[in-house]
Amino acid sequence: MKQTELYAEVLSFLSSVASESGNFSTDMLANIQNRNIKLQDSEIYIRQELQANGSSPDLFEKELQKIVGENLFDGNKLDTGRYFVATAIRVTYGVADIGTSRGLVDYTNNLPTTLLNGQIIQKIDSNIIMDLPIKSIVDAVNTDSYKYNFNKFLLFRDNKILNAETRIPSGGDLGLAVGKAAFIEVRYIGFETSASKK
Repeated sequence: MKQTELYAEVLSFLSSVASESGNFSTDMLANIQNRNIKLQDSEIYIRQELQANGSSPDLFEKELQKIVGENLFDGNKLDTGRYFVATAIRVTYGVADIGTSRGLVDYTNNLPTTLLNGQIIQKIDSNIIMDLPIKSIVDAVNTDSYKYNFNKFLLFRDNKILNAETRIPSGGDLGLAVGKAAFIEVRYIGFETSASKK
């Protein structure tokens, strides 16, 4: 799909959800209605250490701020006036020495079987907006597409609490060597929105 066509689809999507109560601030609603919106190509991610069995109760747990290399959300939310429309996702994995900063891990497409057979779930204010098999995402990432394209756009609104988790099969294990820790990166690809400067 050409980028200009995708821009048009995202703008149409924003217009369609603008009429739904609670999706946008008053200022953002006015900007959408006045066609005063600028879309910026963007990717935002959360990187987090996994438990030894591959599960993670909440990837956003205890996040307090945006930290380059670790988290490009604003802690466990998006700040006031910041909106993100996700058109795709990718999930990558890394192993490093215990104590390594998650921002310094080498993340690759090589995920262990336990994770490949699991699910990734994203919530906004406790509402599930995505529940996908990790293998489906990784299979797409391993092709030339780089990412798994959503069948619909996901809207990350400002000041809404974000939760994400991995769920893995019972008895799963990542097979980590002694002294090693496992890390996951969940990367959303899409557009940040802002008002155009006229």
